[in-house]
Amino acid sequence: MPRCPTGRNRMDMRSIPDDPALPALEALRSDRFGAAFPDLGLDEGSFELRLCGYTPGNRATIEAHGGDRHFAVKAYAKDPSAEALLYRALANAGLAGSSGVRVPRLLGWNRDLRLIVISWLAGRPVEQLIAEGEGRRAGTLAAAFLRKAASLSVTLGPRFDPGELLFDVGKWVGRLVATEPILGQAADNVVRRLLGAQPRDRHSRLVHGTLYARHILDLGDGPGVIDWQRFCQGPLELDAGTFLATVWRLGLRDDRLTNEVARAEEAFRSETRTLLNEQSLAWYQATTLLRHASKLFRPTEAERLLSREERAFALAEARGLVEEAGRLAGAIT
Repeated sequence: MPRCPTGRNRMDMRSIPDDPALPALEALRSDRFGAAFPDLGLDEGSFELRLCGYTPGNRATIEAHGGDRHFAVKAYAKDPSAEALLYRALANAGLAGSSGVRVPRLLGWNRDLRLIVISWLAGRPVEQLIAEGEGRRAGTLAAAFLRKAASLSVTLGPRFDPGELLFDVGKWVGRLVATEPILGQAADNVVRRLLGAQPRDRHSRLVHGTLYARHILDLGDGPGVIDWQRFCQGPLELDAGTFLATVWRLGLRDDRLTNEVARAEEAFRSETRTLLNEQSLAWYQATTLLRHASKLFRPTEAERLLSREERAFALAEARGLVEEAGRLAGAIT
């Protein structure tokens, strides 16, 4: 799994965030966590812990490694039982093995502590593959997952509603209007186009919901897919469009990656062409681009834009995202 810092330094328990919304973090400082999962052997004191990701008041991911045992502890503010049950269902569908397309294996969960424990998938995320000149493989891995998803009969998860997504897009664009009126107006024009071209999705099936390039790992003989907390029943084009939007953004941020981004997209499209409706795919790709543009100007992000140069860079990126979303919207309206 990506995003953990390098090195094997044991986490000082005092460095675990003090977040009352995440009771699992407090449990990690005490004996309650080891007692809740005795089979993991955490009470032996032989594990190194590393904080991989943390969103205050929402969630945290901690890597645990000791001997031949390697797993992730995911702490949430809300009950993660639905995600835990999904991992169990995907295992029953054959996706928790040692080869091919796979997802983390559920090791345990605790409703009271609002946490799940899953196996650790070690591999390079496809965004790293693109950066290292392996764009075609990146696209092939993403396509392999999508083909597998198309064959699954897992019915867990809420039903996805494109109308709700449009409502969210309106909120996202509102941030742009408030902070960058000219760019915000351009984004609002794109939203109006998308409103008139809302896809009539043909089939609903299990989809990841946030299939960013960093969520797909190269496990050697196939892709591993992590971070399933936004899963739902929806169209394959939702995942495909999200993936293509995040890959396209890599090229926008670093024009040295343009060729590898193109190779990733070409491989992905050629290997999923019979599965996807092109207009629906473009619609979901455009909405994801607008979302990323607006995220650059959330209050939490704005606080980090300390210099004029940093803000100018973010504005240029957001402008590029909105322009590409407009191009896609224009092709389907």
